[in-house]
Amino acid sequence: MLLRLMWAHLLVLGWMFHNIAPAGAVSLPDDLPRQRVVVIDPGHGGDDVGAVGPSGLVEKAVTLSVAQKMKEILSETCEVHLTRNGDFAVDLEDRTAVANHYRADVFVSLHAGGAFRHQGRGTVIFYYGHSRSLESFAPEEHGDSLEINEEPTRWDEVQDKHGVRAQLLAGLVRGHLREQISPVDIGTRKAPCLVLRGADMPAILVEIAHLSHPAEEADLRKPEVIRAAAEAISDAIKEYFTEYP
Repeated sequence: MLLRLMWAHLLVLGWMFHNIAPAGAVSLPDDLPRQRVVVIDPGHGGDDVGAVGPSGLVEKAVTLSVAQKMKEILSETCEVHLTRNGDFAVDLEDRTAVANHYRADVFVSLHAGGAFRHQGRGTVIFYYGHSRSLESFAPEEHGDSLEINEEPTRWDEVQDKHGVRAQLLAGLVRGHLREQISPVDIGTRKAPCLVLRGADMPAILVEIAHLSHPAEEADLRKPEVIRAAAEAISDAIKEYFTEYP
């Protein structure tokens, strides 16, 4: 009797194990969407304060505030990295290297520049173009907020292949900034910005406003304006991913 019960028990266990799928049979689908990667570059930092407004607001603080808000917003749907998350200096080449390291889908460098002329104001978005392909660029209008390269190198070719998409992203950012913070609109421009050179993905430089203009400096002191700028650029990035997957 005992032998009969043991045999029946073994038969039941054998049936159970036979009907359990082996571990190798359980797999994830190959077409799961990859999370988008965004690298945000808060311009300047450390000893490099960037532009300084008439009442003392510095560009490095504005760009970091906007970048941190953008990370907060975009992290819900994207993998987000900052080239700096505090007040320290980062070389231009290292900023681009961060974007390439993380294989970013887009790279956005933030600035709130200064103009040599105090009446200079407004928002402008740059995408990369070396000196042989410039459409219109006047360095004297943008002061020390942009570091440019006049001589084309082999690194120019890396960004050249992303030029069309970078221009599309720049246009979306321009549109959302106009809606959210309604600054004077300068538009989008092609320029040899060093921080964009060598980025192997669509890359843009956003001049949110001009700190050298007293009214725009006053606006950039307001948390609601910083938040609105961050939301505008983030919304443009989300739209870009939707429209151009």
